[in-house]
Amino acid sequence: MKKKRPRRKYNEIERLYACKDCKKAYGTLNHLNAHILTQNHGPKRKSEEFRELRAKWREERKQRQ
Repeated sequence: MKKKRPRRKYNEIERLYACKDCKKAYGTLNHLNAHILTQNHGPKRKSEEFRELRAKWREERKQRQ
């Protein structure tokens, strides 16, 4: 039997994707878009909107390691 991969704890998730209409943030763009659609906060967000944010986050993560 194969072991499951360890899941990230709530406090381990880096929440990069924030909703414009409310104060919630998510660890993945898919989760943000699910929130936007279910809460009627407008159209889905695109990955291009977060390109600079992800690049900055990657640089910070490299420096930490």
